[in-house]
Amino acid sequence: MGDKVTSERLVGTHTVRDHTLEVYRLTWRDAPGLSYDVLDAATGELLTVDESFDRTPTRDQLHELVENQDNGNHHPRP
Repeated sequence: MGDKVTSERLVGTHTVRDHTLEVYRLTWRDAPGLSYDVLDAATGELLTVDESFDRTPTRDQLHELVENQDNGNHHPRP
């Protein structure tokens, strides 16, 4: 995407395996598309550290993020 986030908006909250997840929609300067990041609401941990989603994540994608988090792949939000 672009080089700088110009807006970040909470667009959904989901509970997956006792984790409350927040989905944020990001817009970028100098980039036409959107991206979606997912955070663990309790810890503030960014679960989409490697790559954001191009569309709102599906329930299955959210489950996969939680599974990765529970397996020790932790990434604090920058």
